[in-house]
Amino acid sequence: MIGVDVARVRGLYPTLATRTAQLDGSFAALQPESVIRAVIATLRSAPAQPGSRSSRSQQSATRVLRARRAVADLVRADPADVVLGQSAGSLLQRFVSLLASDWQLGDEIVLNRLDADLVTQPFTRAARNRGTVVRWAEVDLDTGDVPAWQYDELVGRRTRVVTVSLANPATGTVPDVRAIADLAHEQGALVVVDAGVAPLYAPIDTEALGADLLAVSATVLGGPTAGAVVARPGLLDELGELDDAPAAERSALQRFENFPLPVELLDGVTAAVDHLADLDENPEGTRRDRLVRSVTASARYAGGLFAHLDAELRELPGVTVLGASERALPVTAYTVAGCSPDEVGAFLQRHDVSVWTGASGLSEVLRAFGADEFGGAVFLGVMPHTTAGEVEQFVDAMRQLCRR
Repeated sequence: MIGVDVARVRGLYPTLATRTAQLDGSFAALQPESVIRAVIATLRSAPAQPGSRSSRSQQSATRVLRARRAVADLVRADPADVVLGQSAGSLLQRFVSLLASDWQLGDEIVLNRLDADLVTQPFTRAARNRGTVVRWAEVDLDTGDVPAWQYDELVGRRTRVVTVSLANPATGTVPDVRAIADLAHEQGALVVVDAGVAPLYAPIDTEALGADLLAVSATVLGGPTAGAVVARPGLLDELGELDDAPAAERSALQRFENFPLPVELLDGVTAAVDHLADLDENPEGTRRDRLVRSVTASARYAGGLFAHLDAELRELPGVTVLGASERALPVTAYTVAGCSPDEVGAFLQRHDVSVWTGASGLSEVLRAFGADEFGGAVFLGVMPHTTAGEVEQFVDAMRQLCRR
């Protein structure tokens, strides 16, 4: 039976030697030892940027190829369509500038309230500069979902781009991306998907989603601060025609990558994907096969713990949990009446529980729920290394806080 040996998994993380329950989720995902060692080993080799005939440059070119292959396996894509960079946000800015270069006055883009700032900010800036109309898909405040039916009214013949958040780190909401993508494609619009926290909990298939561009952050997996944008087959060639780079450079995949590449971190990206693939102990099959099994097992395990945590949290007086979707992953955000997020975080830290209370990059969803009036929210996530005891540790601490 596919499963996660939690004791074995916990042994892969040096940070878990402390007694603190690490529930920060994707906002501060722990790095496994394999990722740390991979980055250190690369730094010791004094890496150079790819593109030269020197041995160190050629080694970096190999690292780039390995990282592309790893990300491609993670989201079931072709390595030739994987663009790497210092962050998913910086890469999206590059793509937005290309997409917006042929927008006309009166064209439209459709964003949604679950989109992270790394998506909304470059698109809204580009829309202002080009005279493009921004339309918004709204979040259902009861469930945290973004209902697909509203796109019937939002998407039309002037729509150029539709963005979708695959798994928002605050609500864990998983929209019907394919239904939205199909509607957008019928009108000739491109679909940009932010994977959010999904790679850790759900097998991703870029083509099945209908994504034209898919943004992925390695930090979600416990990888280094690096990111990737995965394009549908042929799209990079189409976008190359919009690029004003010299003709000799337009045929190279690297024209989309914001140099310098974080070459010292790319083996860490590969190691993070390999770590995720090895959460399940069955070593059979390709890396993609192992990823599907591991992510499925991880989601089942984390989902079981989260169901208990979520139920207990919603029963506490003064606690408001953002959303209640039936299609959600094991992450959440909440507020506590009379307490700022920092006060909640400080109280929990004194009880050896770590949650995230800092900047989230989720301005729209926090504003939609009114959490911005409380100074933000408390974010947490159940990970493959989380134990039932740590969940109880968190619940007990929250009970004490709410009894004060």
